[in-house]
Amino acid sequence: MFADLKYVVFWWLEIFLLGCFSLPLVFYFFRQFWDRGYLFAKIVSLAIFTYLIFISGVIRLLPFSHASIYLLFLFALAINWYFLSRPGRWAEIVDLVKKNYRIFLFEEIIFLIILAGWSIVRGFAPDIEGLEKFMDWGFVNSMLRSKYMPPADMWFAGHSINYYYFGHLMFAFLTKLSGLSSAITYNLSIATACALTFSLTFSLSSNLVFLSQKLKNLSPVIISGLVSAFLLTFGGNLHAVYKIARINIQNEGRLTLTRAALSRASQSYWYPDATRFIGFDPDTKDKTIHEFPLYSFVVADLHGHMNDIPVVLFFLAFLLSTLAIAKTATVNWRLILVSGLTLSIAYMTNAWDFAVYGLFFAVSCFIHKSHTINPKSALAYTFTNGLLIILFWYLFTLPFSLNFTPMAEGLRLSDARTPFYQLFVLYGGFWLICLPFVFYFLKLLITDYRLLITKTKASDAFVISLILTATILVIIPEIGYIKDIYIYEHRRANTMFKLVYQAFMLYSLVSGYVVFRLRSYWIYKIIFFFVFISHMLYPYFATKSYYGFQQYRGLWGLGFLKNQYPDNLAAINWLNQNIDSQPVILEATGDSYTTFNQVSMATGLPTVEGWLVHEWLWRGGYDEPGARSGEVQRIYEAKTPAEALPLLQKYSVKYVFLGDKEREKYPNLNEKLFDDLGAKTIFQSGQTKIYQLP
Repeated sequence: MFADLKYVVFWWLEIFLLGCFSLPLVFYFFRQFWDRGYLFAKIVSLAIFTYLIFISGVIRLLPFSHASIYLLFLFALAINWYFLSRPGRWAEIVDLVKKNYRIFLFEEIIFLIILAGWSIVRGFAPDIEGLEKFMDWGFVNSMLRSKYMPPADMWFAGHSINYYYFGHLMFAFLTKLSGLSSAITYNLSIATACALTFSLTFSLSSNLVFLSQKLKNLSPVIISGLVSAFLLTFGGNLHAVYKIARINIQNEGRLTLTRAALSRASQSYWYPDATRFIGFDPDTKDKTIHEFPLYSFVVADLHGHMNDIPVVLFFLAFLLSTLAIAKTATVNWRLILVSGLTLSIAYMTNAWDFAVYGLFFAVSCFIHKSHTINPKSALAYTFTNGLLIILFWYLFTLPFSLNFTPMAEGLRLSDARTPFYQLFVLYGGFWLICLPFVFYFLKLLITDYRLLITKTKASDAFVISLILTATILVIIPEIGYIKDIYIYEHRRANTMFKLVYQAFMLYSLVSGYVVFRLRSYWIYKIIFFFVFISHMLYPYFATKSYYGFQQYRGLWGLGFLKNQYPDNLAAINWLNQNIDSQPVILEATGDSYTTFNQVSMATGLPTVEGWLVHEWLWRGGYDEPGARSGEVQRIYEAKTPAEALPLLQKYSVKYVFLGDKEREKYPNLNEKLFDDLGAKTIFQSGQTKIYQLP
């Protein structure tokens, strides 16, 4: 365990120094915040540098290399020098740091504790195996090998990745900069997403309280921030309490609250059920997905919806800061440019978030401006700025969109409805927290609009916008969904998943603020306490079930290959050490969520066809991925060179991999074929071979 701390500390130091580049900009954006938005410098630097590398790669200006990264650092230093060299700027920054260094140190410690803590948790189950880890790590490894952008699809030779990969590119950037093995940085990346989620939520939620009161005593500010941070990062929903109570009643004949009875019931609780409740319990033909951040951190897929959390938290914080000081001008260019770029990055990381936070922008701008001016002017302000943001979003995402084909197949009306009790189990805890706050302002709206204007603070308007947007996101899947390749029973699963994931975050984010605003009501505090405890039961079941905490295994994620496929691992290591660039390597085609396509996944070398269903989704149809799968089989089972050679030439195959999975997939494999082709055996370990074609 202690041996891995050097990786954690080095990784933290890298992120800390990277964040320093953006501190002057962040201090300017968040000058109203009690902590000056210090923690947001980390995601701002990471997102901007990655975007610059991406754009430079797309136009073939700079390759994705250490030299290019250092050149961008020099560029950033020059900009900072120009900014700080203006009269009084440097002294202002120095004075700001002197006055607030204790705050900055406190927040840095929070980030480091979560980073180190979740890295240790990952060390108990570090394998990059299961669910979609092969896909996510394959993206990162392909990017690390790619000279320019867009990165090559490691599972579809000759094509670039047709997926939302910007979040993977951010972690590839950190990996490239660190020089560490990606088999270690995969787990550090999961821990980083967790640490950024917790620390940025803390900053944003605590500043909601601070902006509402301008308190000199920061204790309520810090406590409120921690409440939201724990709920958003580590909280679950009411499902654990609901299901354990049901199991208890079934076992005991009635609800029995003895420790032994509850212990027996809790031992039967399976944590993924909290994310697979609607359509599964009871079983129906409307199976859905309703995950939340902790589930993502536990199962540790480096996926877009998780990678984008820090980006959207920055967007929310920036919007809060901007609306708090915004004038009544029709066009706010700072708002437009920063929002346009941030939503572009969110779109390229997790496309649904552009729509979700575009909706929030509209709701929050309208409510805020209705509060400060009037509804008619608020509508004009929202529409004008929103339209310009969409324009700049289009321009900022154009380099990505030119090499990307959307996978959606259109809108459909929902023909299924979720029973209310199931929605309450999933979101009722948040409703109990938020509704008293909402009812208070609804009462003011109904009784005296002028009183509402005078009593409503900017933070109140922002929080109401968060609650309203979250509720809309929960309702939308009950009305319609986006059609995709999923079978009928899972028709609205992806739509619900992507929307309610964000709803969970928005509800969690406001919790600390709402409990602070209603702190004088003892009944409310009791309700909140029970909801908070109920939500915080989930991490106990999830982490214990997934990680066990029996044996610490370290951060290196390829132990499963060492144990199950040692010869394949030896070949992968040889390829990573000896093969540059991205020549095509042939390996067996695999089904999704299996251990096929280890080589392309772990090296980033493109193969002819990888996980079939994934490529079916990404390519918008089965025809070409299915055809490629058949052609790979024809090569391995060809009787003569004349059968295989045209196909090998078609895909420019340079290397052929022959290992355990190829022999498993193709029982009629003709190993003699490669000798007949004049291929040279350039690596062999046991029965695993790598051939180089002439």
